[in-house]
Amino acid sequence: MKHNELLKLLYTHKESIDRAYREGFLENVSQELIESTLFVKINEKYKLNKNYINFADSILQRVDYSIIFGNYENEYKELVKLKKRYQESNDYYYIETMLVLIETLYFKFLNRDREIQVLLVRLENDTSLEIDILIQNGGDILEKVSELIDANKKIGLFFRQELRGLAQEIDSLLQSVNISLLGFIENIDYYIKQLNQFLIQTKKRRLQNKQLMQISNQILDEETQNLESQLSLHFKKYFFTIHQSQKNKINFLAQESDFYKISKEIKALLGDLKIEKPLSKRSIKHQEVQKLSLIDVEAILHDLSQAKSEDIFLFLYQHKELQKYQDQELVEEAFKVYMYIVSAHKVHFSKNFNAYGIKVAQWV
Repeated sequence: MKHNELLKLLYTHKESIDRAYREGFLENVSQELIESTLFVKINEKYKLNKNYINFADSILQRVDYSIIFGNYENEYKELVKLKKRYQESNDYYYIETMLVLIETLYFKFLNRDREIQVLLVRLENDTSLEIDILIQNGGDILEKVSELIDANKKIGLFFRQELRGLAQEIDSLLQSVNISLLGFIENIDYYIKQLNQFLIQTKKRRLQNKQLMQISNQILDEETQNLESQLSLHFKKYFFTIHQSQKNKINFLAQESDFYKISKEIKALLGDLKIEKPLSKRSIKHQEVQKLSLIDVEAILHDLSQAKSEDIFLFLYQHKELQKYQDQELVEEAFKVYMYIVSAHKVHFSKNFNAYGIKVAQWV
């Protein structure tokens, strides 16, 4: 059968072929389809030839989870053998055969990359399978993809180092496919990362589903004691909780009165907090004695200790050592001596202020 005749056969029986592809088998088919080996009879059912299904799946990018990733070992061994024979005989026939094998390997890389992409999309969007099956399929694909790493590197290294310079035709072909091949090899690392991420997320989803299923089963079996206890634990503060009463009232969304209660509770909490104002530590600069050289401070201190005045400033204001000053100057000089005494000696401060607006200090 010629290729043109095959295309005509496919077109003539397109309805039957399409139904078998979608449904899996047919009860009756044309004898012409059987003779062409497009259909094979198995267990009283007519099924499409697996080779045709693989061809259709590849073109339509419909890859099955059970796909087995090849390791290209047969093509690699054949290329090594052909290279050796060419070097021994210098027969161009081996170059032509090697060109065909290189193209075959390139198409394998290309199709395998597309198949892995489709598998990842199917995994991430498949809602028909149970989570456990998805995890198992994802693990199988991850294992198979990981196995491709060594094979890809081995083929890539062979192309770059072993076949270069063997013949102009081979160099030209390798030059044209080299960039794409490097891309396919680099994609493997990305696919592995994507598969690992999918497995992590799916396992988390499985755990969450188990927890939800456990809760739903408890509710269906009316084993609601733990759930009700949790919901009623903070019914005064949280909404959608159960208030244990005769009616088992459920608190819904907040009302204005609820906001008032919350505000009141916050104010009460803040009211109980006692925040003490930190004491400011200020150093008192002692009045230098030399600045009071015109006043006999020692005589004043002696008289003050004898009198034990209850208002040190008034005592100073009336002391004979300060009588050489008049009016405002007297007040200022008396205040200077007052500051020196209260900073350098132990005194007792009263809550009151005298007629000059100065805090009353008593000699101890």
